[in-house]
Amino acid sequence: MNSKKIVAVLLTVGVVASTFAIFNQINMKGAFADTIKQNVVYTKEDTSSVSQDDGTGKITGDEKEAYRQKSLDILKEYFNISSVEENEDFKFGACILNEKTLDAIKPLEKKDIQDSYDKKEISKEEYDKEMAYAEENDNGLKDRVAKLKHGMVQTGWVGINEDKCYMFDFNENTKEIDNVLISEGYLDESKPKLTISQEQLKNTAEDFIKQHKLGDIEKPKCILVAGASGHRLFYQDENDSSKKVEIFISPYTGKVDGFSIKAYADLEYSIEINETRLGTK
Repeated sequence: MNSKKIVAVLLTVGVVASTFAIFNQINMKGAFADTIKQNVVYTKEDTSSVSQDDGTGKITGDEKEAYRQKSLDILKEYFNISSVEENEDFKFGACILNEKTLDAIKPLEKKDIQDSYDKKEISKEEYDKEMAYAEENDNGLKDRVAKLKHGMVQTGWVGINEDKCYMFDFNENTKEIDNVLISEGYLDESKPKLTISQEQLKNTAEDFIKQHKLGDIEKPKCILVAGASGHRLFYQDENDSSKKVEIFISPYTGKVDGFSIKAYADLEYSIEINETRLGTK
């Protein structure tokens, strides 16, 4: 599956079982086209003719524009990014991911992989890998939706020729943000990681939580520092353990470049704890 098609998928159909899985790889400076393959929904590259009611969850028209504005508002409010300049390779996309839409997407993504193989665009080894990815990702998405107890609206800007991407997960029912991750300059392999102490990471995370009253947390208490370099931090309210947030801090800038709140943060925390306990980390 060529890289341009992979990125087109992110822009038009639906993206990932876990947005963190992508950014964890991106921030390790892997080639974007390779790292993006994990947890990607594959389907036809040209979706311009797909109708809004084809069952795959593609969002168009006024609803798409509303999500574009919500996404822009989040970038401005939390990350001081006032605008996003789009081009042919860097466009906004939005789609609904729930059990129903995933059932509609799955055969399309597998057909697209089959077509690529039939056209000799990919080898048998690549074909087997992509089919396995498609199956694994479908299961991962359905599991995430079930555990969140609501569908997701995934939106964002991603481009193969752009050195940045912005991705968002909204609660399908409430339309409120669950998760946001941004990355800029990830293609610059010469950029070194900063040396940041755990205390500095915590101070940055706590300042961000307090400034934005994130997750309605009044007294943030760090409950877990995770990630290869400790750049994922989980917090809960000192007086209410049901209020959790997850903060992502860029190892290259030392600034917050993403967060999860509410059920999304709670799920990510549970996944991290379980993987650590099982020794799969």
